[in-house]
Amino acid sequence: MTVKNFGILASIDWNSNEWKAAPTGEDLSNSNFGYVVENGLTYTSLNFAHEIYPPDSKGYYFGLLPQLWSRMPDKEKSRFVEVVFIKSQNWSNKANYIVGFYAFPQFEKCRKPSPLKDFKNEFELNVKAFPKDIHLLENKIDLNTHPDLKKFLPSGKELGKQGYNYLTRDNVFKILDALTLLNPADKKLSSIKLRLLQSIDKKK
Repeated sequence: MTVKNFGILASIDWNSNEWKAAPTGEDLSNSNFGYVVENGLTYTSLNFAHEIYPPDSKGYYFGLLPQLWSRMPDKEKSRFVEVVFIKSQNWSNKANYIVGFYAFPQFEKCRKPSPLKDFKNEFELNVKAFPKDIHLLENKIDLNTHPDLKKFLPSGKELGKQGYNYLTRDNVFKILDALTLLNPADKKLSSIKLRLLQSIDKKK
């Protein structure tokens, strides 16, 4: 029986300004993404600036998942995907955190003009969702220390360093439950979680 993938766990470079503004110089020079260090720039700066900058004409807000730029998700493997969890390594303590997510995502490569005055390049983008389905977490999951890490990933898989991880229904539910425990008063999280659980259960 083919295992259905309902989620993806992907990495972005660390941003001390919470991906709502340009990162600091230290963020750029200490990044674990070679491209960022070599070029001194990143296109993930505004991944969670969905409450600051407007969506497109169809209501979507775009972000970038660097690992998916050169290798976009396989259409068959990703056709049931309902959420992309985003992790990032804090260069100051080397800890990996799930920092937020895009629920009900669509994958589409494009370039858009930068809204930042000090950033002249166009932004390279490849994932979109409605702002109501994009969420930056106040309390983030520390993947280095969390006791349920093995339950967050399919059996036999490890955290992708250069690639990304597909997630099963059980993986997605375990991550969502862990996020709820860390953020019990987060109403936006609970609303998105409910809609995700309902949508995934219809497809299982």
